[in-house]
Amino acid sequence: MSLAPLELEIKRFLAVDTPEVICVRGKWGVGKTFAWNRYLTAARGSGAIKLERYSYVSLFGINSLEELRYAIFENTTSGSDLTIESL
Repeated sequence: MSLAPLELEIKRFLAVDTPEVICVRGKWGVGKTFAWNRYLTAARGSGAIKLERYSYVSLFGINSLEELRYAIFENTTSGSDLTIESL
């Protein structure tokens, strides 16, 4: 399976100045986080991240809307402070 559509969508998502949500779905271990980190690093290196704040949240273990809201709040960071973590 080609990652080209995912790459294009992540690049588009990071390049818009309107707040949006992106959901990357797939089976465990297929490389979702790896792909996200790869394209995020490239966008940051080229200055293509438009919004000032972002939140990265894994839905694994989230059991309610309240938990999701808290996770979004807890994981919000400024675009210039985005860091890439290896799992």
